[in-house]
Amino acid sequence: MTLKQTRTFRARLDECTNVSAFVESAIAGTEPRLVMRLRLAVEELFVNTVTHGHGGDSDAPVEVTIRIAGDRVELLYTDTAPPFDPFARVERPDPTAPLEARSEGHLGVFLITELAERCDYARIGTHNCVTVELRRG
Repeated sequence: MTLKQTRTFRARLDECTNVSAFVESAIAGTEPRLVMRLRLAVEELFVNTVTHGHGGDSDAPVEVTIRIAGDRVELLYTDTAPPFDPFARVERPDPTAPLEARSEGHLGVFLITELAERCDYARIGTHNCVTVELRRG
């Protein structure tokens, strides 16, 4: 059996709480670790869309779909920001480097790739389409 829920949000930082609440309700009853991992992925993508993709708050749509099928949870994340593949240049941070020597950014996307079973990006028409698949359990 497959369960699927979709919701569209405005690309505004004040919507981040609503995005997180949607994710939590879409996978209610699953293990807390999975909820945390999925929230991290969605929040990272959403904040990046608003701050980097649109350069700040906008009324552009961001569509979030959560699909549960067997032991897999799939996040389908779509926005209309300029083309950008968040997974194109994921670098492993050096944990021994002093904080001031580390490059800014990219840590959230790195964490997503470490927590997920699969991360994909595609540009379809005018939309960035990101898929993040997590294993339950």
